[in-house]
Amino acid sequence: MAQYTIHNIRFYDFHPKAIQCMSYEDETSRLALSRADGSIEIWNCKSRPFMQLVLPGDNDSSVEALVWCRGRLFSAGLHGFLLEHNLASREVTLRTPVTGGPTWCLTLSKDKKKLAAGTEGGYVCIFDVVDEGVVYDRVLEKQEGRILHIAWHSSGDYIVTGSVNCVRLWSLKEGRVTRCALGASNRKDEVIVWCVGILDDMTLVSGDSCGKVCFWNAELGTITHSVQTHKADVLTLAICVDQNSVYVAGVDPTIVQLSRVETNTSRGKVEMWIKGNQRSVHTHDVRALAVTATDRVYSGGVDTILTLSYYPPKIVCKFPALPPLGSISVAQEAESLLLQYSDHVELWRLGASSEEGGDSGTFLPITEDRVKMLELHGKEDEVIQWCAVSPKALWIAYLVQGSLRIYHFTPPASGGQPRVQRVREMSRAIERSHQILWLSEARLASASVTGTIQVISVSGSEAVMEKELTLEPGHSVLQMTCDMEGKTLAVVDDKNTIMIFDIEGGKSAVLPGHSAPCTAVGIHPLSKEVVAVYADMSIKEYDPSRKRYTAFCRKHLNEPSPELVKKHSVIQRVSFDPDHPDLILLHNDSAFVVVQKGKKAASESQERAPKMKKVMSGSSLGKGEDAGMGAQLSVIRRPNQVLLFSQVKGKAVVSVELNPLQVMDHLPSPLKVKKYGGT
Repeated sequence: MAQYTIHNIRFYDFHPKAIQCMSYEDETSRLALSRADGSIEIWNCKSRPFMQLVLPGDNDSSVEALVWCRGRLFSAGLHGFLLEHNLASREVTLRTPVTGGPTWCLTLSKDKKKLAAGTEGGYVCIFDVVDEGVVYDRVLEKQEGRILHIAWHSSGDYIVTGSVNCVRLWSLKEGRVTRCALGASNRKDEVIVWCVGILDDMTLVSGDSCGKVCFWNAELGTITHSVQTHKADVLTLAICVDQNSVYVAGVDPTIVQLSRVETNTSRGKVEMWIKGNQRSVHTHDVRALAVTATDRVYSGGVDTILTLSYYPPKIVCKFPALPPLGSISVAQEAESLLLQYSDHVELWRLGASSEEGGDSGTFLPITEDRVKMLELHGKEDEVIQWCAVSPKALWIAYLVQGSLRIYHFTPPASGGQPRVQRVREMSRAIERSHQILWLSEARLASASVTGTIQVISVSGSEAVMEKELTLEPGHSVLQMTCDMEGKTLAVVDDKNTIMIFDIEGGKSAVLPGHSAPCTAVGIHPLSKEVVAVYADMSIKEYDPSRKRYTAFCRKHLNEPSPELVKKHSVIQRVSFDPDHPDLILLHNDSAFVVVQKGKKAASESQERAPKMKKVMSGSSLGKGEDAGMGAQLSVIRRPNQVLLFSQVKGKAVVSVELNPLQVMDHLPSPLKVKKYGGT
């Protein structure tokens, strides 16, 4: 197998933000979560969970609550508006003011026809959900104090809210409010009810700042049972579908399961709630919980990690925060990287070594250090959403609120200064977009918000639309990639369709459908065959010229590799090496994966599997095996989180990695808990 020199990039200063809230929709198996910077991530959980797209935030955005309604996503925040998000265009399509100012919480009726919002001013606003958007229905009687959390009874006749020192039950038919008072052990202290829920039998559930979970009799307004679940505030709760279990968590990050049981007493059978399974899967505050119909728990908070856990069997899957697609762009011919931050982009030229080869795992001496070639800032308060650099690093483009900015970069010559010139003359035919890709020097593909792909030609100070590629009606672009010549474009859309466009000839082909969503796609630089990797870890190789899977795929890629299946993370990128056409380079968030097509597996049995192979210099060794594929597969584990892995020029690859300790250094201090034997 070939040897490569790895450029280990660890200077990308990526700071993931805390998870604020989340909402899960069982019908579409999608999870929406918001982060502290106002961005919203959409995770596809149909097979292995993976981040499918990101709705970018801005400096003034705030997302405190999220709700799914028949595939439509609504959010609310401190700006005081109810927003509906268009997942196809990544834009806000509806902005409805909410009475009472800043909005802390949202809830949806069981019939999915009404939305209720709780506000800072003590109002509960109710809206009707219609096809055209939302229509204001009414406002319930103003109460003292902010509404921090809200839940709707399955009958649609009652709403429960949590505030300071009380839980309120609202009867929508009778128009009355039942106030359930709370009291702290010290009457001078306030008890903040952070989260509430309501069961079908009219049992109210609340979590408060004392670390207690209380169960209420709705008719009498009294506590029937309380459990001290945590040592600090209970910030979030989630009720299982069967309503026999409640999950709670908060500042004390332990996720506690409360189960409903019946006990025999002198008065007969009495219903109680007891602490059951406890899960310590986070290091900091847990701010959001979501439970699926299959009793799987998604959780997230200040430590920025999305966690999936369920029992039995005891399974914990952690998904570290990743930069959105378009945050890192590689200029292969120039051996350069374009790194995106919220307010600027940086162009770096990679370092070089005069030595080549050597033993696997050795560090080569650096003869030419990395150089920051350019730092390009946007205007004040502008948030950059996507960036791309051309193969020779002569053209740079980025998106700001869908608006395209293009710059021509001239590298410094013999000690001179670099020059940057913005392309000012943009054709009116160029539409707002949410994703861009350089096909070649001075030729750009742009995924417009209207669902088309525009091919843009750039020359001097002018950019014009050359041609327009269309998808199926109602489809929008999730991923785009092209071959090295920029003549073939592969597009993955939100309906799990993979289309191959011949940009010059205007022809197109569609890959056969697959049960799992596609996570990564690549085009071979020589054969033009398309390699697609799916969330169930299936790898497919397709020949667009013959419009069918290749013979290698039909023979050896019928089943996913066992080596890949046992990991819960998905493949994020596919790349190739023109000098070694039999290699397919993949990566997930913790490892590189190399598939060698031309090499016959040493044995079909696990006992006679080949020994470790020296795959890449500067990396740990991976296990070579046939993986049930009839081809050599090597997995190279990395100690750090892998953000990007791609082939560059010659026998070199670039790996952009993030040390988990770098993320931990920027987190606030967690809750200090005294442990036995500790100080």
